[in-house]
Amino acid sequence: MTIRAFNTAFYHAHGTSSGNVVDYDRFFYPLDSIHHWNRMYGKRGFTQYQVVFPLESGLTGLEELLGRLSASGRGSFLGVLKRFGDANAGLLSFPRSGLTLALDLPMDDGLAPFLRDLDRVTLRHGGRIYLAKDAVTTAESFAAMYPRLEEFRQVKRRLDPRGVLSSSLARRVGIVSSGQAAPA
Repeated sequence: MTIRAFNTAFYHAHGTSSGNVVDYDRFFYPLDSIHHWNRMYGKRGFTQYQVVFPLESGLTGLEELLGRLSASGRGSFLGVLKRFGDANAGLLSFPRSGLTLALDLPMDDGLAPFLRDLDRVTLRHGGRIYLAKDAVTTAESFAAMYPRLEEFRQVKRRLDPRGVLSSSLARRVGIVSSGQAAPA
């Protein structure tokens, strides 16, 4: 209910006027005008979930993902939809030509299984999650979303043969083996 009330108030305060010049900060960072906006999520906070779908399946992927979100009764204070241009040569680069959606979702006990369900939707439509914002993706899902993962692992083994470079995230999603830990 809080999200619906906020969105209604925000919409009516900003309307749909066109032709207005808005400064850079107000356009790109609208929530910064609301003092402590992040407190709207409560003491448990929120996580951001971001995916990109290829153009060919982007609309159907977005429809299914947003349908699941709506059916779950969850809401997001902020949703950002963008169209990406061509991908770069990075082995684990997130952007690709397609549609990306980022959602801020309040933390609760059922959020992790729900996000894994969204991962399955994303996979069905040829998309991938943004690793920098990931909280729960499995190693299997990550490997399916990032087809150049093995290439990255090979480069890492060559440049870091002792396995010194590691993180909890890298171990969770299988970028490095789970037995590999950073030295104390």
